[in-house]
Amino acid sequence: MHQILLVDDEPYVVDDLSISISWAELQFEHIHKAYSGFEALEIMRKHPIDIIVTDINMPEMSGLQLIEQIRKEWKHVKVVLLTGYAEFEYATKALQQQASAYLLKPIANGALVEVIEQLLLEIRQDWEDRSSLQRTMQTFNEHLPLLKDRLLNDILQGRKISGPQLLAKMNKIKLNFNLEQPVALVIVRLEDYFQQHDLNSMMLFEYAIVNIASELFQEQFALWSCKDVHDYLVLVLQPRQAASAEELGTLHSHLLQTAYQLQKNVGTVIGGGISVVTTGWGAFPLNLYILYQSAVSMIRQHISHDTGIFLSVGDQEGLTQISVLQSLYEPPTLFHLLESSNWESIELKVRTIHAELATDNEHSQEHIQEVKLYMETAFYYFAHKNNRMLGEIAGNGLLDSRSFHTPDKLLDWALRMLQLLREHFDSERKDFRSLLIQKIHEYIDLNLHYVSLNAIAEEVKLHPVYLSKIYKAETGKRLSDYISAAKMEKATYLLTHTPLKVYEISTALGYSNAHYFIKLFKEYSHMTPQEYRDRAN
Repeated sequence: MHQILLVDDEPYVVDDLSISISWAELQFEHIHKAYSGFEALEIMRKHPIDIIVTDINMPEMSGLQLIEQIRKEWKHVKVVLLTGYAEFEYATKALQQQASAYLLKPIANGALVEVIEQLLLEIRQDWEDRSSLQRTMQTFNEHLPLLKDRLLNDILQGRKISGPQLLAKMNKIKLNFNLEQPVALVIVRLEDYFQQHDLNSMMLFEYAIVNIASELFQEQFALWSCKDVHDYLVLVLQPRQAASAEELGTLHSHLLQTAYQLQKNVGTVIGGGISVVTTGWGAFPLNLYILYQSAVSMIRQHISHDTGIFLSVGDQEGLTQISVLQSLYEPPTLFHLLESSNWESIELKVRTIHAELATDNEHSQEHIQEVKLYMETAFYYFAHKNNRMLGEIAGNGLLDSRSFHTPDKLLDWALRMLQLLREHFDSERKDFRSLLIQKIHEYIDLNLHYVSLNAIAEEVKLHPVYLSKIYKAETGKRLSDYISAAKMEKATYLLTHTPLKVYEISTALGYSNAHYFIKLFKEYSHMTPQEYRDRAN
């Protein structure tokens, strides 16, 4: 969000500009007003102004003198100069030297908006230019541990990342792991001693344990670590040199000895106990998910509430168990996709689950039922969260389908459910927006004497910026343009059907200055209000 300062020694110019343009639509959080150059400088010393719009011809301190002072103290501030025809040549010279843009008075709102939009683009570009490579790299390096942690967690949770994409990600975060080469895991669970401490202490303990592991393993293995969803520390180890099957056996023995040494060192140096589970070798990243699941399963089945345990999962243990539907639970989950109403991605997710279910012979009738129950739960969740009953949307026929004997039948059911959900909520969304636009127009028509984006937003209980976006998306027009047009239409009616004087009509429509109203009316009808009235009569 930005801040703008409007400066003119004629108060009505500043006041009318502040209310006649929908500044919130232009992403302005605060609109400051000043009636002299000195007052403008005081405001700028108190607030982070991005753009200043100032008249050139002001007493005591002219607009050019103000710009000169601004350039000394705030070189980044954009300045729009307002000038009359008499000062045109003078203003052009000033523009070349110091101002960002100039406009001739009387000011057309549309022209000012176009200039402001262009300056906002320049401000955004200025910020990008001022963000030096050194600062960017410093920030990036500070976030490297978090980026490494997130990427490894994604792989452990089964997120599918193509080989080239994974290589690119690893190169960016300075990870030297080779695809399709063997890796093994060491899973560390911190025991009761550590759990008694606060979050900050836990972070220090975890950092210390990873550092101890790095020192122990670094000679033989590249190491990549993260903290997983179970609060375990996961260490991925890859031999630094290519190894034969026999050499891998020797390296695995060394890995076991070193992992055992890690457990001892943590107890000695830090004073707390840990349980450790190691795995056999698997290709990276293809088998990483399976290795990880086998290790977590080992902790759950064989360690549970015991402490200080050291276990090893064999090379093949856990790889030939009952298969798990990876695509069903890998992120992004069906629940998350439904919440975002990303229907194309939702259908892709469903088809991906079906493809895995249909091509893997290890998947049984129970797996089909698992998928059906999971999807059905997601559909119920989505409907209920949106204050609707799923039965009312899909009908009892689809919900009463107890089970399916083939993956294809399950897919047909899921796609039909998705179609009904999408049709229902798209229609509901369209109806809501149609009613919203109608309510906005009714409010504007009843409050032309004083209407603003903030007042409308408060009436319909939406944020002003979000309201502007919805209105533009639904109507193709700016909300401020509709307000201006509504005022001008009302003005034509009052001019032709009432004896009200021009200044009275101006006041009735919320304009504080009749001259400004006349200017706007002339832009609208190409006639002054009096000329319009005379022609109509």
